[in-house]
Amino acid sequence: MEVLREEEVLQLEEDLLRRLEEKLTPLVERAAGDAAKIAMHQLRLDLMNHISRHEDTIRRLKRTESALNHIPTTR
Repeated sequence: MEVLREEEVLQLEEDLLRRLEEKLTPLVERAAGDAAKIAMHQLRLDLMNHISRHEDTIRRLKRTESALNHIPTTR
């Protein structure tokens, strides 16, 4: 069995870490990008839902205002 010197072990560890980093960095970057896209999509859906509720409220208020304008006033 070959005995490795401390320097050789350290060099092998550095090489291994470098290769792992080269392989993992693109995967982590892609995962972060995907997570950001999902978050932005959910935010858009939430905003659209929020705006839609306000539009419904505005339509109801306009109908109510229109109905109130048709009520005859008595003196």
